[in-house]
Formats: sequence, C-alpha cells, structure tokens
Amino acid sequence: MTPTRAALTLPALVLVLSGCGAVSTLTLRATTNGVAYADTAPHLPRPAVTSAPMPDVAPVVDTVATIPGSGGAEWLEILNGSGIVVAKTSVDPTQFWMTAAGPGGAYWAENGVEHELTSTGAVRALGPVPADAGGVVIGPDGASYAYATSDQLSNGTVLNRIVVVRPGAAAAVVADRVSDPNHPTADAPQSWDYYLINWTADGIAFARVLTGGCGCGSFDMQMQSADSAIINPSTQAVTALTDDAFCPLSTVGPSTETVCFATSATSAATESIRIATRGVAAHSYSLSGTSVAGDAVFAPSGDALAYITIPVSQDSCGATITPTLRVLNVATGSAIDRNVGNFAPSVWGPNGLLYGLMTTGSNTWVAAVNPATFAVTRISAGGPGTAFVGIV
Repeated sequence: MTPTRAALTLPALVLVLSGCGAVSTLTLRATTNGVAYADTAPHLPRPAVTSAPMPDVAPVVDTVATIPGSGGAEWLEILNGSGIVVAKTSVDPTQFWMTAAGPGGAYWAENGVEHELTSTGAVRALGPVPADAGGVVIGPDGASYAYATSDQLSNGTVLNRIVVVRPGAAAAVVADRVSDPNHPTADAPQSWDYYLINWTADGIAFARVLTGGCGCGSFDMQMQSADSAIINPSTQAVTALTDDAFCPLSTVGPSTETVCFATSATSAATESIRIATRGVAAHSYSLSGTSVAGDAVFAPSGDALAYITIPVSQDSCGATITPTLRVLNVATGSAIDRNVGNFAPSVWGPNGLLYGLMTTGSNTWVAAVNPATFAVTRISAGGPGTAFVGIV
C-alpha cells in the first residue's frame, strides 16, 4: 500500500516575511471542546522559493531521497544542508518500501540484507530481511531495525508478524498475530496487515490496516490507520493509540503524541482535530467541515503540529489540489496558515524546519519550510519520480 498524497520546538508565531506580507492568523472562538478555529482563512501569495543553503539554523540536517535513474535504475541519496549530494547508492526500485532514514544515515534492502549508507559514504550490512517484508523502521540507535511480514496460511488466515533485528543478535519476533476474516476482532479490520509507522524511545508505532485498502484519495494511507498501537520491543507490551474508524491515525509524535482528523459517517470532511498521548485524549479542536486534513507532523517538543488541508471538492482521484499548510499550537488551538504550494510535510527537523516533498507539475523535489515564516527552500534538484525518504 502506498500513500497517494503528492505523487506520495517552534511556537506558532505571527511573523512578517519580507516581500510576502504577514502570515494569516485564525480567529479563535470558545467551544465546549476547548478552542475551535476556522480553516477557511483567505490565503496570502505563496512565498518565494529559495535554493539551499538553508536559513541560519542549527543543527544541520541531512535529507534522504530516492531519485529515478536511467534504464529503470533508482538512486538513494543523502543531501546535506546545502542540497549537495554527499553519499548515494543504487537501489532496487521494486524495494522502495524498504528504504528508510534514521540516525545512522540512509537504509535499503538488497539480496536479503538490510544495508546502511552513512553521510560519509560508508556502507555496512546490518542483518537479514526477507523478500516479503512490507516495510522497515529504524531504531533510535541507528543500527537496529524492524520489519513486518504477512504470510498466507493454508486455512485461509494470514499470519502477521513484526520482527526486530539488533546488532549481533538474531531476528526476534515481537508481535505474532493471525488475521482471521471469519473471526474478526474489535481492534483490527476484518482482514488486515501490520503497517509500521516509526520507532522512537517509547517503542514501535504501528497500525493494523485493511488488506488492499489503499486507493487514490487524499491522505489515503492515513485514512486506513484506524487501529493503531505502540509496542515495546523489549517487553512486547502493547499500548493502544487509536481505535476509531472515523478518526484514523495521521502521525505519532516523539513521545507517543498522536493526532487524528475526525470525520462523520456521512462526509469525508474533517470536523475536528483530536490529540492524545499514549491513547489518552488531551485536546479536541473543532473545524469548519469544509476541508479534508492529513499529512500531520509534530514538532520535536510535541507542542506544535503542522498539517495540510485540502478543500472537500478536491478530494477525488485526479483532482488538481490547492493544499494549505497549517501550524497549530497544540496547547491553545491557535494556528497560522499559508498556501506554500503542493507541499507534503513528512518530518519536523530538530533545526525547526519542516521537510517533505514539493510537487510542481510533473516534477517532485525535496523542500524545507520554515513553520514560522513559511519561507520555502529547495533542497534537491528534483524531477519526475523523486521521493522524500526522511532526515538523518
């Protein structure tokens, strides 16, 4: 299954971007659910796009992207803060879902082995990975990794597993559960697979997603992630995060913060934002119900949230979209917004910048956006098929 949007700690401040006008703010109004805000504020002109080097921020962040090559080849590249490729390696395009970024660099699978490429160009083999692995996440140590598998059994059920591989240790199954469509459970779809989200100090976040449930709607992969949880890979203790089909998980933050965008049974429009910690509700903010929301990322501190909204009228296959980037103060519900182009944020870096993929026509390129000023910086040259993997 593949995300279909875009192919694929800073407080919420109001600043002036030279030559672009003031950032638009959203009007607050009291509700029984805390604070609600409109999501239909008029958009200001898009900010100018500058090329790397980045604004004067620290620490320096390297980005990882896959770049199509000639003859069906694909490159996995690490770019420094100035947009210069500092390391690259060829990867199998059919194994895109086994590419990842983490503390050690860029990661990919080849010939049954998971590999690491560092920013210095060094390559090392980390351990085994089966050909049917459905995705990989990298541990906080930069050397451990986890993958998911789904194996059809003779009785028509599917054996789903999450496997962890640590340096110098054999692969260990930490989650082992059967999907039986004839005996569905309350915390999973009728027929499902594991979808790994990330691995933080709190554990491996995952969702149980409907088999074959991906389509071409906006934020489609996220819309499948209703039943999510986090597992401690050492104790195998599981903590439920979300379990509402009308508020599927959008992202998991650095300290098990979660956000989901609630809809109704009759409309795909986002009606509210719900934020929780380890599955315990913390905030709920109402929206206008005229947009569809997704692509959320938490700030490293967890106190701010960036996400995208798209008008409901554009939430269809093949539609031309005009996404709006919004930055929410989690504690107060106040937000600022801007149309910066067709930008899909993927991660909020430790230097305070949002990193993700920008789409212009048929071309895609890695971009960084300042969430306070909405200034856009182009990181990669880009082209058809460029994909953002993550940051180092």
